Amino acid sequence: MDTGINLGKVSEEEYPLEPTIPPKTVFITHAHLDHSGYLPAIISRYGCQEIATPPTQDLGELLHIDFLKLQKEGGMELPYTSQDVMAVRSHAYDVNYNVEMNLRGGIKAMLLSSGHILGAAMVRLKINDRVILYTGDLSTRNTRTQDMAETSVGKVDTLIIESTYAAHNDRHPSFQRVEREFKEAINKALDRGGRVLIPVFSVGRAQEVMLSLEAFVRSGVLSRVPIYIDGMIKKINEIYRLYWYYLRSQIKRQIRYTRQSPLESDIFVEVYQKKNVNLDEPCIIISTSGMLEGGPIVGYLKQIAEDSKNLICLTGYQVPGTRGRRLQDGEREIKLSPDEEPFKVFSEVKTFEFSAHADQSGLFRFISKIKGLERVYCVHGEEWKTIEFADRIEELKKISAYSPINGEIYPL
Repeated sequence: MDTGINLGKVSEEEYPLEPTIPPKTVFITHAHLDHSGYLPAIISRYGCQEIATPPTQDLGELLHIDFLKLQKEGGMELPYTSQDVMAVRSHAYDVNYNVEMNLRGGIKAMLLSSGHILGAAMVRLKINDRVILYTGDLSTRNTRTQDMAETSVGKVDTLIIESTYAAHNDRHPSFQRVEREFKEAINKALDRGGRVLIPVFSVGRAQEVMLSLEAFVRSGVLSRVPIYIDGMIKKINEIYRLYWYYLRSQIKRQIRYTRQSPLESDIFVEVYQKKNVNLDEPCIIISTSGMLEGGPIVGYLKQIAEDSKNLICLTGYQVPGTRGRRLQDGEREIKLSPDEEPFKVFSEVKTFEFSAHADQSGLFRFISKIKGLERVYCVHGEEWKTIEFADRIEELKKISAYSPINGEIYPL
């Protein structure tokens, strides 16, 4: 279930451990590279079947191609080839939410909406009399593009749950508050003649940010300036339009009846060549990557970093070791490559929690709705968070909980 790559690469390997038993089937919960990025290598090596929703498969293919491009540009090792990426299609099996599948050995499987990004799913496996639920990435509140995760998951005895924001002090402010503070910070930067740089994940975060800005401009609460869209966001937006049925009902209706997506509003200027971006005037730039690790965003960062009138808006989780995390933690000297001289960042840096992950209270609400739960495995989080979360589950829910070490094997 999932096979990702480690984007931070701090004290860990970049690619996952090899399975102890060759897999026959791989479930991909969603397209983000930390969950799907190693898929072409696994399928090339083992010839196994991929099970995922159609949007996850289409988004994943785009992200895998882009990952290879960035690896080549950085002179990095390639874990697979573009031919491997294209070969995934012949091993893929389309599955929609709430459809029960019969796998080998009498295993029954079902995908349930996790509310994280377009097409994101949880995996429910029934093996004889045991039921395992793996959440992937989980959102327990509605966003502009997605309804919250499905909570009617039936009886489950073993839960494998993400822990990205599982610490006791991880509390997300409401989306209304986040959007209000986001709008106010941008307006202040524009009023002082600054430029606003918004690094985003091309899938999920880009669309949430774009819809927020579109609503602000349409209602007249945000100054109208050029909003440049760079990176692979346009291609991703086309997939969002193709799979409109997976979006929230409000956007579904708009696209269904007007045949217009708010992601294609005329307030957005798509960048085809950098010379078309006028950085001599106040503007907003939305670009990839969300952690400033590669893509067009690093060029913009270097151009705007030394002007204190400018604003850098971090809009999502920043993996330890990434440039985004170092900026978030207060570092103000950045190197784009080992051979380059560092440059200073004088621009204002602010974080806005447009998070598509549940915080600790959201994770506990989700756990509380599950019947028959006997054990919980806390994964996909910083080590100290998974340990703290497991301890609190045992303390508050009186359920056995574990923070597994990489490579540990647990009998169920």
